[in-house]
Amino acid sequence: MSLEKIEKLRDEIEKLEEEYNRTNLDKVFDKGRHDQVYKKLKKKRKELKELEESTK
Repeated sequence: MSLEKIEKLRDEIEKLEEEYNRTNLDKVFDKGRHDQVYKKLKKKRKELKELEESTK
């Protein structure tokens, strides 16, 4: 169960990183969206780190 959740989080993080990179190019025009994606990405990374540490 935990391994599946870790993989799912990694996939979500990968998608968010791609979106973050796209919004990074457009942040001059849409800073709010860029910040929103960054906050989601930061939250998911923290969640993944905590989950990985709890499974050790």
